[in-house]
Amino acid sequence: MKTHVIYLFGLLACPFLFSQILTVNSGASVSVASGSSINLDGLEIAPADTYVISGANDVSRSITAATAGGNNSVLRVYNTSALLSGFTGTLTFSYLDEELNGINEGDLVMELQADDDSWTTYVGNLDQANNTVSYTFTESVSFKAVTASASGASLTVENILQANSGISVYPNPTANRIYIQGENVLQAELFDLRGRKVKATNQKQIDMSEMGVGTFILKVTTDKNNTKSFKIIKR
Repeated sequence: MKTHVIYLFGLLACPFLFSQILTVNSGASVSVASGSSINLDGLEIAPADTYVISGANDVSRSITAATAGGNNSVLRVYNTSALLSGFTGTLTFSYLDEELNGINEGDLVMELQADDDSWTTYVGNLDQANNTVSYTFTESVSFKAVTASASGASLTVENILQANSGISVYPNPTANRIYIQGENVLQAELFDLRGRKVKATNQKQIDMSEMGVGTFILKVTTDKNNTKSFKIIKR
């Protein structure tokens, strides 16, 4: 695989391949062709199809761990100022031994943060000899941050209960079904992060076994026409 950028339009600074920050000006773009890749100081993006990063957008690398639900990532987090959406292909996350932050290297998994700030865990290919974690996305994903954490203590929140709603959703994350517990539930609708409705039911369970991994929004409507929303993570 070739590792380079195929098209560069309107970049603020050309040497971004060797720096921690990529800046794409408003109205400009970076295009990476299928079969090629771009390496952003340790985060390699290799799209399945030509992928365009449009401005205004900044990609930066932080040495501060991401935290969620009492869990921590490694001391390397890539952030974007604008969401990278509709990506398919392979992401390869590089790390240094001194960035493990007390995490057992053999437990590392990739973590992507969605636009709603939720994290989704992807158990990919761990190469300890080369200090990389990679994952190939066959279904499109959208993300604004990339890091790695321990598989047993990932950044995702295991249980979701909306305060004072009287409705709970479990298990979360899930690989198959989610169950809705609560009184007077009339309808449940499941949306992807693009706002598209992917499921709707008047039952208290939803089969997600055939869906791709990612983050979804579950909207539950009660008999008083009140709605409650939950973040659902599909593994």
